[in-house]
Amino acid sequence: MAIADLVVQAPPAIARGRRLVREFAVRGEVVRALDQVDIDIVPGALTAISGPSGSGKSTLLALLGCIDRPDAGTVELAGRDVAALSRRARRRMRRTTVAMMLPHPSDNLLLGRTGHANIGIAARQRGADPALAADTVDQLRIGSFVGRHCMAMSGGEQQRVALACALAGGTALVLADEPTGALDQASAGDVIAALRRATETGATIVTATHDPNLIAASDAVIRLEHGRRLA
Repeated sequence: MAIADLVVQAPPAIARGRRLVREFAVRGEVVRALDQVDIDIVPGALTAISGPSGSGKSTLLALLGCIDRPDAGTVELAGRDVAALSRRARRRMRRTTVAMMLPHPSDNLLLGRTGHANIGIAARQRGADPALAADTVDQLRIGSFVGRHCMAMSGGEQQRVALACALAGGTALVLADEPTGALDQASAGDVIAALRRATETGATIVTATHDPNLIAASDAVIRLEHGRRLA
């Protein structure tokens, strides 16, 4: 069974943002992290959000991931207006439809458990059969180390197991914040290859990244600068 068989069926744009504005108070001043940003995330693609530090990449991921809400504009995820959802409904959306990979590989996992255990836990949290999620091990080619405790894995191995956890149970959308940022070049290459394999079998992945190799490997690139999307 391919990852595509586990992924929730998605509308033409699995995620959509229109005229997104997000502001924060910093030392008594209002900083506009996002300024009238429009986005469409196509299912089955690897999309990179690129731009310098402070350009709004992580803020945009937080809106797509139902972690935050915009001050203005709309976010739709799997056809639903995220801003209109209750806190409980957004939490349910995070559990069933969207998954987030954090920048530091070890922050995504229970380090005292094996990779297999982490993947099984992630699947059960989404109400899926852990046995079905085991297919992601073959798809992502992590079988040689997934049986080890995560604390004994390299950063690149941990991040690939984290991707398997994010996909476990049919997550429609995976958001990855700097998934290669804490890795050496070889490990980063392994993670990029795993991200590509996942999308080639049906997953939808959006990354926030500075990594030129990941940007080059992506199907689409959203470029931000000072909170605005560049043409």
